[in-house]
Amino acid sequence: DVCSSDLVLAVEQIGDGRTPAVPLKVLRPTSRMAILGGGDAGRLDPQTYARWDAATASLLSINPPDAAQLYVNVKPLFDEAYRDLGHPGGDFDASLVRAIQMLQDTPTVAADPELLRRPGYYEHNDGALRALPPVQKQFLLIGAENRQKVLGWLKRLASALDLKI
Repeated sequence: DVCSSDLVLAVEQIGDGRTPAVPLKVLRPTSRMAILGGGDAGRLDPQTYARWDAATASLLSINPPDAAQLYVNVKPLFDEAYRDLGHPGGDFDASLVRAIQMLQDTPTVAADPELLRRPGYYEHNDGALRALPPVQKQFLLIGAENRQKVLGWLKRLASALDLKI
């Protein structure tokens, strides 16, 4: 169950380039990521992207104008949680804009990324991808189709809230 303070923390972490693993742990896929080939390096198995289909579909099932109206109705709760994170007098809208911009700035890759298998995690083989903020590296791993769907939804939400992104 995700509450307003978890959502505020997740949005703030995304805007800072961090992966919101703790506040959004309920959305974490249950299956493991896989790479093609049996060695320590290989391309991400395209079927791995399906791990994110349910979370993406859940987001897309929410009408952005309805989400915007709900947000406006409970915005004082979001602003209070944002102040509790150390932003006195801050407006949570600014954090939303930063998070959306961070995700929009994720580069487009021409092919499934090549990953290196490390003890307990995977790492991008491409140095430019390895240098990206963690949230952008993670966003690449949900697949181009899911990324476009999420970004489209976020743009519609921002438009419904009249946020400048």
